[in-house]
Amino acid sequence: MEARPADPGHHTAPDHRADQHSCPSRSPAGPHLGSGVTRPLALARPNPQETRLSTRAVIARPTADGYAGMYVHFDGYPDSKLPLLLAAYQHRFAGDVEAMARHLIDEVHHGWEELGTDLLDGAPAGLRRSLTGGEEYPSRQLTNVYNTDGTPAERELITQDGTEDLEWAYVLHESGIEVIGLLAYDRGPVVGWDTDPRSRIVADPGAWNPDSPAPVVPPRTAPRLSATAPASAPALAPRKAARR
Repeated sequence: MEARPADPGHHTAPDHRADQHSCPSRSPAGPHLGSGVTRPLALARPNPQETRLSTRAVIARPTADGYAGMYVHFDGYPDSKLPLLLAAYQHRFAGDVEAMARHLIDEVHHGWEELGTDLLDGAPAGLRRSLTGGEEYPSRQLTNVYNTDGTPAERELITQDGTEDLEWAYVLHESGIEVIGLLAYDRGPVVGWDTDPRSRIVADPGAWNPDSPAPVVPPRTAPRLSATAPASAPALAPRKAARR
């Protein structure tokens, strides 16, 4: 089946996401990003003036011989998708990875046009605000999807053998999310479900080596100081008496 929205390339910044899809057809994945690319943390809304750019991904569950899942058309970079998925698991789905997989995979007919801030339902207001900058937008499923011969497309799961035009895969394991930079690898490191969604995440596919730790840096936390007394130097431990 050839029934995915067309895409001549992909963005390099979160506000350069497409806002609507065009006539469905297959096209090759976009170019490789530069090494060590990181982008702002906030999940930004698409720019409606750029309507043909996307970064294609699949959200999947593991199978006996790989994985199978649903297509996601817009903004598939890990610094966009990982915060949403981690926060969704921790809050909206209360740690139930199977319920999360049913929502993202089983209850979808053709795939996702984009994943929205409804996945953050139940998250603390401060976390939600830090991830979105205060913006809200709904998830949208793909509709009116046709094969290249004009016939309506059937529901079809994407497997590890059908990712030639995708850039990222997110596999929902019991222990965490396996993130696969498909332009560089066919496997990826697993990001634990307890990872802070506010972490700094590298967007370069080449950084997601399956044999290395995931390129995810936890957010810095400032030390708490007393509001009534100035900070003082830490007390030195008492010196042990010399043994005779």
